[in-house]
Amino acid sequence: MTAAANRDTTDWDVVVIGSGGAGCAAAIEASLLGARVLILTKSDPFDSKTARAQGGIQAATGPGDSVERHFQDTWEAGKRQASEPLVRLLAEKAPDTIRWLEELGVAFDRDGDDYRRLSAAGLSAPRVHTSGDAAGRGIAGAVLRRVEDLGIPVWHGTGVMNLEKTADGFRLFLIKQGMIGDQTLSARTVILATGGTMPAEKGAGLVEEGVPGAPDGLALAERLGARVVMPDLVQYHPTGIVLPKSLRRKRLPETMRGCGARFLNRDGEEFVDPLLTRNDLTQAIIEECRRGKGIETDDGRQGVWLDTPRIDQIHGPGYLREHFPTFHELFLAEGHDLSTEPVLVFPILHYTLGGVEIDEHAQTAVPGLYAAGETTWGVHGMERLMGNSLLDIFVFGRIAGQAAARAALQLS
Repeated sequence: MTAAANRDTTDWDVVVIGSGGAGCAAAIEASLLGARVLILTKSDPFDSKTARAQGGIQAATGPGDSVERHFQDTWEAGKRQASEPLVRLLAEKAPDTIRWLEELGVAFDRDGDDYRRLSAAGLSAPRVHTSGDAAGRGIAGAVLRRVEDLGIPVWHGTGVMNLEKTADGFRLFLIKQGMIGDQTLSARTVILATGGTMPAEKGAGLVEEGVPGAPDGLALAERLGARVVMPDLVQYHPTGIVLPKSLRRKRLPETMRGCGARFLNRDGEEFVDPLLTRNDLTQAIIEECRRGKGIETDDGRQGVWLDTPRIDQIHGPGYLREHFPTFHELFLAEGHDLSTEPVLVFPILHYTLGGVEIDEHAQTAVPGLYAAGETTWGVHGMERLMGNSLLDIFVFGRIAGQAAARAALQLS
């Protein structure tokens, strides 16, 4: 691609870097406002964390619940270190986000005519809206279909090596299949939806890089002068699977604990409240193993039991199989019945909490540069509640897309 190439391929109103939920939501909204939008993605969109999400999405739609309670739960879980305006926006936009996803074709689980809402750690009311027990793939499929329906181009296997500010926007220097050439694009506005950093997961092959060598969104933003807050702040998921070995590094959804699964040490003792937030549970499990109360595997790993059979003991036979069919079948294929046998678990690295600081319009400190999703700081603070990550990417992805398009097209 050269400077002589026509505008159809080199000049865009909005370029979105990343094809997960935040990137697709941003592209959809920008396109609906009339912007010429391009999505760049280093790998397949179904390699995104959106597609791998398990449990569901928070929204205060139930009786006795409220936007204020959702705000307070999120604010307190984050140790009051998040951006209060962003947390309020997250809670306020949640019910509309559920409706928006339904319009795209997402089918949320229902009990009769009402939504099924599950409890999770740190929630003062059942608020997690589920779509099976592997919600992310269906949600990712729905937003990607909308991207396709709108005719938004997606360039696969394409990373951004550098971003430069220009008089009327940005110039993007691209890398494809490991080869740097003269491929450049211009954009009036750019949206970073590149997800978290998670170097340990990437090194283990758990996050598909697609284009080795391309910097992450935090690095691109920092080079331009955007503020990056606590880039090393991460969250662990307390129920990473240790056994069976073939499922190692996968994780069991938090909604299992919301349905009654508890943690047991080697002596069969319950040692911690299973509905504590993730950081507290992570510390409790690590400490229990340090005390010699963990279970050791034949290859030297440590863990504690997640008492999944208790789900059926509380709710009746067949409940686990009905509500967690993906995991029930996954474990049965390995000769392990979740409804009768507990699972050995230990915390695993899961989510980047630090990132690029944004305001209520998803604007960074660099004019024309927007960001949304796990690449940002300000929504979750020091601890993220289950069900708020899927919500975050769509609330702020949509806001970013609208704001970027308005700026690019100079709309009021």
